[in-house]
Amino acid sequence: MSELERQLTKALKRLSAQYETEQRRHSGQVEALRQQVEALRGRVERQGGENETLRQHVERQTEENGALQMRIERLDGQVTRLAECYGTLAATFRLR
Repeated sequence: MSELERQLTKALKRLSAQYETEQRRHSGQVEALRQQVEALRGRVERQGGENETLRQHVERQTEENGALQMRIERLDGQVTRLAECYGTLAATFRLR
């Protein structure tokens, strides 16, 4: 084997080793990114579930608020009628 062939073989082995090192490093980076993506995917799914729970809670609260508003309006009407009745009753007693 000539000197040139030895140098070329040595350079090829060195390049091959560098390639394998870079390949392992790249594979490690790809795996780390894959794990980050999976973690983010899980986080998004959990957040979606939490958002749905909050949406349902807001919907229930809105319904309850509507029912309470109707009850307040009904009670307000009853108080108004009661005040009118007391006014009429007081006027009746004054007339006697």
